[in-house]
Amino acid sequence: MTINCLVIDDEPFAVNLLEEYIGQVPYLHLQHKCYNAIEALSYLKTARPDLIFLDINMPHLSGMQLVALLPPDQPFIFTTAYSEFAVDSYEKNAVDYLLKPITFERFLLAVNKVVKLNPATPAAATTTGGQKLFLKTGKAIVQLEYNDVLLVEGLKDYVVFHTSETKHVVYKRMKDLEETLPAQFSRVHLSYIINRHHIRRIEDNHVHIGIERIPISEKYREAFHARISKGLL
Repeated sequence: MTINCLVIDDEPFAVNLLEEYIGQVPYLHLQHKCYNAIEALSYLKTARPDLIFLDINMPHLSGMQLVALLPPDQPFIFTTAYSEFAVDSYEKNAVDYLLKPITFERFLLAVNKVVKLNPATPAAATTTGGQKLFLKTGKAIVQLEYNDVLLVEGLKDYVVFHTSETKHVVYKRMKDLEETLPAQFSRVHLSYIINRHHIRRIEDNHVHIGIERIPISEKYREAFHARISKGLL
């Protein structure tokens, strides 16, 4: 399922940036863009987007005022250059609050919250064939399929995504990453998260993936074997 997005912002640069970000996410689609809230009201009389990116500080009718006119179940994400609106935005039941300048990584975090509200989207499905993730590594953004990831290795404030062909270093903590990965991934050690789809063998409290032999620490051993036992013949 595709999430159809409406962007409402009186700054053309902000609209263009969100359009670019939306275009980089496979399950997002830019349905329409409006440059003020009045124009958006007219559009919304005949259209119902799945998600609205809404600027707060706009002339004539602000984003806060526009929200009061939307259906109560309409998902929206506020975008603004003013941090003082943060508390008010959550009182309006915003899915998230993006402070300009908006980074792609922060954009993805906000979108992921919407995905969790809509289990029909590809990124929220329990099966993982074809699912993709975006990694910010250095100055580049790299797209991988979850199934291509063999394991993730933790190195202090960084993690390393191992595939059969290469490695990608990302500035992120293991604990934060563990909470966002699909169910096919298991934490087996303070320094390792493995993709169970690529396990070749489990022996002597080690799991073999590709050419790697990963230790299964006592802290994670019981939970890991419990998962494995569900598919044991």
